[in-house]
Amino acid sequence: IYCAVCHGRTGEGNGMIVRRGFPAPPSYDLDRLRAAPAGHFVEVITNGYGLMYSYASRVEPADRWAIAAYIRVLQISRTAGLNDAPPDERAKLQKEATP
Repeated sequence: IYCAVCHGRTGEGNGMIVRRGFPAPPSYDLDRLRAAPAGHFVEVITNGYGLMYSYASRVEPADRWAIAAYIRVLQISRTAGLNDAPPDERAKLQKEATP
């Protein structure tokens, strides 16, 4: 609800208000953000950073950690291949891809 308007659905920094002229936030795919610990994202959500204001009053602490985990999943998904999936999930994916 709060993140996608600026960060976009995939974390590239191309949300709706960015497309309407608001300055773009950095992509989650930058090397420095890929290397950042999950706590960095929780800290930014809590206290704000740059043009982003604090969401401490809007997002509960447990949800901040869930968002940080989701950001990590978005980052990993950029470079993940089929062989990165667990064997049982890989088999399901291969079965679904077969016509």
